[in-house]
Amino acid sequence: MSDNQVILEVKNLRKSFDGHEVLKGISTTIRRGDVLALIGPSGCGKSTFLRSLNLLEVPTEGHVLFEGTDITDKSVDINHIREKIGMVFQQFNLFPNMTVRENIMLAPVKLGKLTKDEAAKRADELLARIGLSDKADAYPARLSGGQKQRIAIVRALAMNPDIILFDEPTSALDPEMVGEVLGVMKELAEDGMTMVVVTHEMGFAREVANRVMFINDGVIQEENTPKELFANPQSPRLREFLSKVL
Repeated sequence: MSDNQVILEVKNLRKSFDGHEVLKGISTTIRRGDVLALIGPSGCGKSTFLRSLNLLEVPTEGHVLFEGTDITDKSVDINHIREKIGMVFQQFNLFPNMTVRENIMLAPVKLGKLTKDEAAKRADELLARIGLSDKADAYPARLSGGQKQRIAIVRALAMNPDIILFDEPTSALDPEMVGEVLGVMKELAEDGMTMVVVTHEMGFAREVANRVMFINDGVIQEENTPKELFANPQSPRLREFLSKVL
């Protein structure tokens, strides 16, 4: 693969909180079209690693290069970079005082990417894509958790990002709503969207990801294709983890 297909390069990433090292030197490369699932026990550093990729957590050491630009360099306008890095959180983060359409339109209009009319058209197209056209004028309080999370995903898509980061997008949902959110994510993957997903959903990691990374105690303990990682785990710690979650 040529270098121009590399979207994110992570070099020796370290992060400490109050003297406790949570990330202990993580390096990896993410290419266009990759769907990378991050799995591991709670507190292992998965979310800290994910949030470091767009500097929501500022690394203590190491470098993150996004499309060749070192975003850990103080001179880089990180807000400009973040326009290309979508983020979907565990807790939806929709504005309660805005309709669904207005939530989706907000960032593209505010940042001058689209006119109001263009943004409204884009919002309606995205809502149709996820089967929620009838919710365009509803307020978030009237939506189920699964609907809110699907809206949060299309809100990220409205900015036309090069990559989307998902931080445990289904962990706050009732079990019956998980499938509808994973369905949207699967469609995105099939359309070639580059995604990094912190997840407890092993079925998603197995079926949709092309790479699975097992993080344990702040390091990448194992990384492989889903088929190899689930069928043939190399480390005792991964075998133990999988025996509890599968």
